[in-house]
Amino acid sequence: MNEGKDLQVGTDITMSGDTWRFAQAAQNFDEHIAQSVPYCHEQRAYIASLARFFLHEGALAYELGVSTGRTALAVLSRVQGRTLRYVGIDLEPEMVSQARANLAEEKRFSAVAGDVLSFPYEPSALVISYYTLQFLPPAQRPGLLHRLCECLEPGGALVLYEKTLGADARVQDAFAQIYHEFKAAQGLSPEAILNKERALQGVARPWTLEENRAELQRAGFDAVEIIYRAYNFAGFLALKGNRA
Repeated sequence: MNEGKDLQVGTDITMSGDTWRFAQAAQNFDEHIAQSVPYCHEQRAYIASLARFFLHEGALAYELGVSTGRTALAVLSRVQGRTLRYVGIDLEPEMVSQARANLAEEKRFSAVAGDVLSFPYEPSALVISYYTLQFLPPAQRPGLLHRLCECLEPGGALVLYEKTLGADARVQDAFAQIYHEFKAAQGLSPEAILNKERALQGVARPWTLEENRAELQRAGFDAVEIIYRAYNFAGFLALKGNRA
């Protein structure tokens, strides 16, 4: 049992075994993500390239779970000449402070501490969720996806990246093994890898690829494209219809 115990998950990050809260993690968070998410830098660059098609002049963009602002920085650097607003939302005030510091020179960016489930979204052109929804209770995700679709303007988009489950047990077993090999190759110890799995038990509850697609379609998105797939990670581009 892990209740009440602190778990070392690598990169000088300690996580509580019962609440999944980072303890003074913002300073080392980016390095930890690089060790835990394959091709994270390339993923952010790809998201930034896609964002150009939706962030028109005067657009509003939201990022759910902005963490330290690295995705926001990648996106805004690709649309430097456009006047727009990019709002990052995070539950952790420590992450909000770090994001503000990392984008202190970017006047189009703001970060707020808040709950993505109850946030008062305004009409927007783009919503980005980079490995965030998997930490919400599954019963609450469909309602949030519906709200996000409703808040998007006609022709707007949701970019959703999630850790996923294999639809077949044999595939899931292969995913798990090669993912652990990836993390070990990044310098994480076997203890840190196991502790991370323990800390995530009952907290991160991913869906399969098809479950994610089906929920996006049920939420009202007209088109859902798989834009990224590696290991047990996937990215989706969900488009709202062009009519109001």
